[in-house]
Amino acid sequence: MCFSFEVSIATFLFSWITSIYLLNKGLNGINKQNIIFLMIFSSIQLADAVLWYNNMEENKTNYMITSFIIPLLLSCQILYNVYGINDNKNNFISLIVIIGIIYIFNRFNGYSKSLCNNTLSSPIWGSKEIKLWELVLFLIFILYPDYMGMLKAFIVLSLIKIFIGGAYGTLWCAIANLMSLYYLYKY
Repeated sequence: MCFSFEVSIATFLFSWITSIYLLNKGLNGINKQNIIFLMIFSSIQLADAVLWYNNMEENKTNYMITSFIIPLLLSCQILYNVYGINDNKNNFISLIVIIGIIYIFNRFNGYSKSLCNNTLSSPIWGSKEIKLWELVLFLIFILYPDYMGMLKAFIVLSLIKIFIGGAYGTLWCAIANLMSLYYLYKY
């Protein structure tokens, strides 16, 4: 989620072009997994761009993007980390993943609207701001067992809560850009 159509589409294109470039460099398994995750993660920006282009109007396009595409992309992030990267075989974790994905589809069912009460305008998926506890759980789902990544994410969330007071969704845009630049430098 970004600030405008232009920023969202630019973030999507930058992340995907960077990812395709890096995938063609013959990366090893872990590095390749990181890039594929970046592609899944940054795909949210394309959905976000459609919402901005649509001016957040409550119509069929907004409903389909908010209720189906965004939850699908969020679920793919969880599924890729749990099964693609970590090769989960634990039935209990699989049950938690299923419950989490059902929650995501239920949570974001509805229309997105623009958060206009601060300078970091961001679409509010399903017309309800993401709660801090929801974001923390989601980050655990997509980052486990990267404890350093989780610590960094919790620090950033705390700073956003203290200094901005919300607009957590804008993180997708900022993180996609930062990850792209980091991987471009690292690989």
